[in-house]
Amino acid sequence: MRRDRLRTTESPDGRKVATWQLIHSGARILRVQNRTDASPAYRWPSKELLPAAAPGLVLFDDTPPLDLAAVREAFPGHLDLWDALRGDYWAALLCVTDFPTTASGE
Repeated sequence: MRRDRLRTTESPDGRKVATWQLIHSGARILRVQNRTDASPAYRWPSKELLPAAAPGLVLFDDTPPLDLAAVREAFPGHLDLWDALRGDYWAALLCVTDFPTTASGE
């Protein structure tokens, strides 16, 4: 299994979900959605509206890639989600089944 695959984490109440990747030893946050928020979707930090996307969705611009510390600071109202993501991050980081295998005897 690839370590850099897309991962999702939900808040404990299921209202918020984040999509992220494990890149090297850090978490790169790609998007967050508040399922109970009816506000228009947008890109952050550019604030470009995304009319065809689901309400409550925030897509993060690639430059610079955002890590968990940056999104926690930028979106403090989602602390429950960031705490859950931190737990998933550590579980993914320490998961030995995600490491490439080597041939026996090497």
